[in-house]
Amino acid sequence: MRLVTNAEMKKIDTWAMNELGIPSAVLMENAGRGCVDVLDNYFPLEDLRVLIICGKGNNGGDGFVIGRHLHNRGALVKIVLLGKVNELKGDALLNFDLAKKAKLDIYPTARFGNLDNVNRAFNPRVIVDGIFGTGFSGMPKGIHYQAIELINNTEAFVLSIDIPSGVNGDDGQFKKTCVIADATATMCLPKRGNYLFPGRAFCGDLYTIDIGIPYSLIDNEFPRVIEYDDILSLIPYRPPDGNKGTFGNVLVVAGARGFSGAAALASHSALKVGAGLVRLAAPRGIMDALESRLLEVVKVPLAQTADETISSKAAGQLLRLAKISEAVVLGPGITTHPETAEFLRLILPEITVPLIIDADAINILAQHPGTFKKIKAPFILTPHPGELARLVKIKPREINRRRVELATTYAKRFDCILVLKGAPTVIAAPDGTTYVNPTGNSGLASAGTGDVLVGMISGLLAQGQTLLDAAITGVFLHGLCADRAMDETNEYTLMAGDLIDYLPKAMNFLLRREFAQ
Repeated sequence: MRLVTNAEMKKIDTWAMNELGIPSAVLMENAGRGCVDVLDNYFPLEDLRVLIICGKGNNGGDGFVIGRHLHNRGALVKIVLLGKVNELKGDALLNFDLAKKAKLDIYPTARFGNLDNVNRAFNPRVIVDGIFGTGFSGMPKGIHYQAIELINNTEAFVLSIDIPSGVNGDDGQFKKTCVIADATATMCLPKRGNYLFPGRAFCGDLYTIDIGIPYSLIDNEFPRVIEYDDILSLIPYRPPDGNKGTFGNVLVVAGARGFSGAAALASHSALKVGAGLVRLAAPRGIMDALESRLLEVVKVPLAQTADETISSKAAGQLLRLAKISEAVVLGPGITTHPETAEFLRLILPEITVPLIIDADAINILAQHPGTFKKIKAPFILTPHPGELARLVKIKPREINRRRVELATTYAKRFDCILVLKGAPTVIAAPDGTTYVNPTGNSGLASAGTGDVLVGMISGLLAQGQTLLDAAITGVFLHGLCADRAMDETNEYTLMAGDLIDYLPKAMNFLLRREFAQ
């Protein structure tokens, strides 16, 4: 599913009307009817009390259509228009007139007291939020602010049209207040604000309504939301006569004194996702801590510094190991020790197999940006906002606000697959292809989960996936592990190691969907 900005959606609407000849009133009719179908998923519509709060724009027009179709299906409907009838125009006015002709109860008002009175007397089971559209970016004021507060303080089920009122459709931001919806019905294609936080948190269950614009004719240039069908087509095939060589060798370069856990998590998850063999190259001094934890992983002790970090003397040994690997992970828990940084500067120009550069390896590159230009291998970069901020000298807050745009920009600049971790994680390729991940929850916001992610990606890469496909699949699976874990645990107690334990359940969940098709 493609993801669009407000301007892009407006352009698609205009193209559909002008080039395809679809009347705007038909698009609005389909939008409103689709919203009614969403409500039908939750409630029997017969005698359902629904209060529809309409603004003066097209969202309000959608609200009038919703009211008419609900009325036709037996619901009890009241509509409050926040403004005057003579302020309506175009399709919104057309559908207001149709609603009036259908004998619906409509209350135009500029006074909050009137809205409050209707709400109290009617006691709706459902409120439809049609106040603002996706293009709203200011601060709700006056009756609009009061209407949003009324909605948020009601016990009614709330359905927002396109996006919760007050949330910006481009970046998910809001000022002062916004509607907190139980469900959101977004039109034609989801907007960025439906998936970017904080807006995503206020959408509730998200539905995309087919309003009649042929999806096959819409350009593919927009960022995409990863879907289950995407992942089902990417899961590596495992031939029944395969051996461990068939499924690839991963080399994980990780760990230091105090950070053996990062090394363990990354290497264990690479093996768990299906790699045939995983070698863990780590400082000699932490090998005892790893030996009993990782029975199936081959441990390779490296020369170390006095602080038990990887020494530059280990470069030659590491390069020999890289030559017999299909994927190399660099960075989890290695620290930014000066000699370890020198080790990284020595090996990066010489490795030719696919790389995943993570954590402290990114921080070292931020300190030595010239090393970037010497990387010969195709690589995946996996920063969180803080690491990317150090690398590109932009504040983390700005990165979070513009994560889709900036992930795309820096994937092109660094000529890599960039996995910008966070909520949501964004995957971008140098050619501009960009994906937004829908899986995962706040349980992922704990130490070590990033180490598990790079391990998963490396294991998929070793099994023959392209860099982009491995990143997409790994990120989606990583989040799905956290989601499947919620059946037995919760977001407070989820830890990084739990993700590895839930990987079989996540894979089985995916495979069952594949067999069901």
